[in-house]
Amino acid sequence: MIAKGASRWTGNWKEGAGTLSTDNATVSEAPYSYASRFEGAPGAVPEQLLAAAYAGCLNQAFANTFSWGNFTAEFIETQVEIELEPGYGDNPGHIHITTTAKVPGLREDQFEGFTQTAKKGCLISRLLKIEATMDATLVP
Repeated sequence: MIAKGASRWTGNWKEGAGTLSTDNATVSEAPYSYASRFEGAPGAVPEQLLAAAYAGCLNQAFANTFSWGNFTAEFIETQVEIELEPGYGDNPGHIHITTTAKVPGLREDQFEGFTQTAKKGCLISRLLKIEATMDATLVP
């Protein structure tokens, strides 16, 4: 699987504006700006998109691990909250995950084990721990 996202930005940090898109057009040129990210103005927020993507990844990982014990969830609801620290320091912030699920027949101790395994194995959990490579080109 290769997941692709793109962004285009024009202008400076505070007065500029940009768009966010996914390769499959689920998100297509969603507008974003400094004001949408930091001041509550209308527009996309990259960190919210990451939080939603992480919640979706976790829900599928939870459903997968439940199935290892032949359990099927009636529902799984997950909220991911990303608290970001400003600047370029070593601590980018904190992520908190809140999950509620109804899984008939599943005991609390099994639920704890399955959810911890799923959290560790979720692709986005694993991606958040790896170093990113980068190609950068300055156009004259």
